[in-house]
Amino acid sequence: MRYLISLLALPLLSYGEAPKDILRFTNGDQLHGTYEGISENGSILWSRQDIKEPLVLKPDSVRHIILQGASQQTDANAYSYVTLKNGDQIPGRVLNLSEKSVTIQSTAVGEITVPFEAVSAICPNPFGGKLLYAGPFSPDGWEIAPLRQAEDGNNPKVEVKGVREADADAKVEDKGKAKEKKETPAWQHNGCAWYHLVGPQPLIRKNCLSDSTSIRFRIAWRERLTANIVLHADFMEAPKDKNNEADGGNKPAKGKQPMAFFNGVPQNQSVSFGNALVLNLYQTYFSMTRCGYDANGTPIAQRMAHTQSNVQLPDAGEATIEIRSDRNKGLLMLFINGQYAAQWEELDPLLHNGEKADDNANMPLGNGFAIQATNGNTPLRLSDMVIIEWNGIKDSAYSMSNEHRDIVLLSNGTDRYSGQVISVKNNTAFFKTAYSELQIPLAEISEIVFAKKERTAPEEAKEGTVTACFYPTGKISGLPLPSSKKILEINHSSAAKLRVDLSNAIALEFSDENPFLEAMDNNNEKKLLPDADVIQEE
Repeated sequence: MRYLISLLALPLLSYGEAPKDILRFTNGDQLHGTYEGISENGSILWSRQDIKEPLVLKPDSVRHIILQGASQQTDANAYSYVTLKNGDQIPGRVLNLSEKSVTIQSTAVGEITVPFEAVSAICPNPFGGKLLYAGPFSPDGWEIAPLRQAEDGNNPKVEVKGVREADADAKVEDKGKAKEKKETPAWQHNGCAWYHLVGPQPLIRKNCLSDSTSIRFRIAWRERLTANIVLHADFMEAPKDKNNEADGGNKPAKGKQPMAFFNGVPQNQSVSFGNALVLNLYQTYFSMTRCGYDANGTPIAQRMAHTQSNVQLPDAGEATIEIRSDRNKGLLMLFINGQYAAQWEELDPLLHNGEKADDNANMPLGNGFAIQATNGNTPLRLSDMVIIEWNGIKDSAYSMSNEHRDIVLLSNGTDRYSGQVISVKNNTAFFKTAYSELQIPLAEISEIVFAKKERTAPEEAKEGTVTACFYPTGKISGLPLPSSKKILEINHSSAAKLRVDLSNAIALEFSDENPFLEAMDNNNEKKLLPDADVIQEE
């Protein structure tokens, strides 16, 4: 074995130098340094400034590598991609499509041709609006918010930093005799995702939504899903009570709803989120609450009426959640895995600029997002988030997918067609419906979802598969071949051998047989260096 003895004394960082890349092992340990490629025998090469030669690591002991030096695409024309049946999203545009094959021009893999049967959708303009956020590739811009206690006019407000800590005066008086125990954070960022560990503290992101927003993310859970998805939050504290004459109107309003906890989670949601819409996600039921304060600072909580489909979630698993909201029109729609799930209308719209609320009106909403585990012990993972300005499309092509017809959604937010895509060439889709034949420029198409007829189920990823992930969307997977640090060479299931340019790659993910939330199972103290069994023998 190489460098095993000297590894035991290595520090986490290289003499104060900012690390380029981060490698995380399957047991939760992490190592800073630089990704150097894949060796002839399939091992991962990893270098650090404090060792002479690269480490040689077993790929089955590595979960992912975060590539810090990647450049992010900012051109909206680079956001198009092609979805394959194995789950890959090839970033690029379609040059040619026939009944046998699809040719793609990709910034990541150049020009490639795949069988038509391997393609499930093409997305020339997947977002339909301005991209506001894609991630979470880093914890930047996110906060783990402490819980706030309600203020009743007599007792001062306190912050609740733990599940059982509700008294701001419960501090260690003699710091010389006992040190305050370091608390486990409610959320932890690992790789390209946020993991909920324990506790009711919400994970928030401020100033990320617009008046008309589509927010899509992937959520995974181990036990029955119970979570609050908070939208259009301003996170404000209670306004001063204008009718309070005792102190000239300077005291906060006395809350009519005292703070109450259930499973460690505050039920007076306005105290945590201010003025907001709180979507409650359960296994078989969804509900929406409008929380906040009226003009006098009195907390409010109003359950909103809605229509709901029969979409249900499993006891454990993962799902893609998409929420489309227009708060000026008072409309919010929920989709789960592309299927219509629920809809709320007549939500309180925002007051337009220049209008003043009367004393009984609710305060305007904000533009923040939050997620909170309703059960403080529920393991969750938040990943693959994209926030865009919603263009008004009220349907999803996947929700209308058909066994025998292709579905085309235009980017104008209104028109959609069903029929058969005959071909794609010269940046134009040739489409046949029951009544006519159409030629539609790809620039006017949001997405095309192909008919499911005679399409075989996707195969599970083979052992040893590596996946390159791109910003803001895109992932390409295959069995790794000897590769350099800049080019990942793989055997792809549909496109044979590919050379993947890692210039715009955010991360490399490796197959992992452990549960997705193994971070919660790792009770051992984190080690700074890999154990002997993850070092590859030469």
